[in-house]
Amino acid sequence: MCERLQKLLFCGLFVSSLAGGQAFAADATSQTAPAQPGKTEKMGGMSGTPVNSAISGGAIVPKGLLLSALNFSYRDKDDIVDNAGAGARTSEQELYILKLRYGMADRFELAFVPGYISNHRDAYGRARADHLEGPTDFALAGTYTPFSQRLGDPYSLALTLGVNMPTGQEGPDRPLGGDVWSYNAKVGVTKVWHPNHRIDWDLGFVQPTETGNQGVKKDTVTTMTGSYHYVFTPHFDIGAEFTLENGQAWEKNGADMKNGCTEMYVGPVANFVMPQWNMWLGAGLFFPVIRDYDVPTASDDIRVEIKLGKIWSW
Repeated sequence: MCERLQKLLFCGLFVSSLAGGQAFAADATSQTAPAQPGKTEKMGGMSGTPVNSAISGGAIVPKGLLLSALNFSYRDKDDIVDNAGAGARTSEQELYILKLRYGMADRFELAFVPGYISNHRDAYGRARADHLEGPTDFALAGTYTPFSQRLGDPYSLALTLGVNMPTGQEGPDRPLGGDVWSYNAKVGVTKVWHPNHRIDWDLGFVQPTETGNQGVKKDTVTTMTGSYHYVFTPHFDIGAEFTLENGQAWEKNGADMKNGCTEMYVGPVANFVMPQWNMWLGAGLFFPVIRDYDVPTASDDIRVEIKLGKIWSW
């Protein structure tokens, strides 16, 4: 685990060095900071950004700017929960998610989210240990903000509608239920109190529309997320974030798999902002507070999240 994190941090520093010559004018950065009458001091547009990849909030990218964020999530699923006298296959997962968000208009942005997963599965029963990796089902979504604090409203409200595309891999050893069309929707809220406080909140769902890999049809996944950050300086903030997810039971060849689950993870996060490059590096540790599974399940006692983001202008 330490070796992989060292490699990721090295890549982040390398990207940062390349981006040093691409900083754009300060007025472009100020577009990302919500305006509030009577306040002469504002936090930077990148300050207080949620670290967890599942949290979006209600703020969007200003018109004409591109936000790129690379998320890395490490999950060592070696704790068998709801054992009931039976076992489950343990694994070590590394998830990479790239978020590309472009401001099409003052109140509308378009997002493209490709993903890649690496899964080291341990031996279980007659199955040998193996290593699987490949792309996830990519997402494409549009977000409209009827309220935007950056444009003078008291808070930001975002309404998102999108699709997940069948880009996941197929095969007997590939993830169950992938390689399908799904649709997703989300509502998000962001509120900034200059110059120190920011909260983000989301409620959404993903609904597959067809049977996927290995004859498995996934059901609705509902998520609620939240984030609070305290901004000490334009270069540093800390906070707490949570993700709550409920997944309905899947079907395999028409039979109920009875594998519904509810998970909630909470943890501390921090952002290190580099305004001169319009970049930031976020990191967080997330711990389970709810793990309720209908079948014995290998779960993770800790999740490590890292985000490297940059705002681009032309």
